[in-house]
Amino acid sequence: MIEHEAVAECARRITTAIARRDRPALAGLLASGFVHRTPDGDSVDAEAYLQAVERIPGEILSVTLEHLALDVIGHAALATGIQHDQVRLDGRVVEDRRAFVDWLVKEAGAWQIRVAVDLPAPASSPV
Repeated sequence: MIEHEAVAECARRITTAIARRDRPALAGLLASGFVHRTPDGDSVDAEAYLQAVERIPGEILSVTLEHLALDVIGHAALATGIQHDQVRLDGRVVEDRRAFVDWLVKEAGAWQIRVAVDLPAPASSPV
């Protein structure tokens, strides 16, 4: 498998683990020194991030990636795109789309995410 495909597969595995709230699988995809940053400047470490995923309210229906773009150079990769989440909360389906920038690294032969950055939700374009 070429590196580009391996990084894309890692990104898909991350979304699957989030959708399932699969803490062990997600933890295995986080590189040493992992940090998650938000648009307001907050950042959390791996443990706080894993706890936040476990506490997502409602029933997670899906977590998918849209417009995934990858730049791979050696043992580092930049992934950008839109994460589209669907959650059933209080009987209704809530959708959320957030832009992201992720920095992935290859450690011990496996791709893992080192930094995850959420960006403000993209503005809707007029039809």
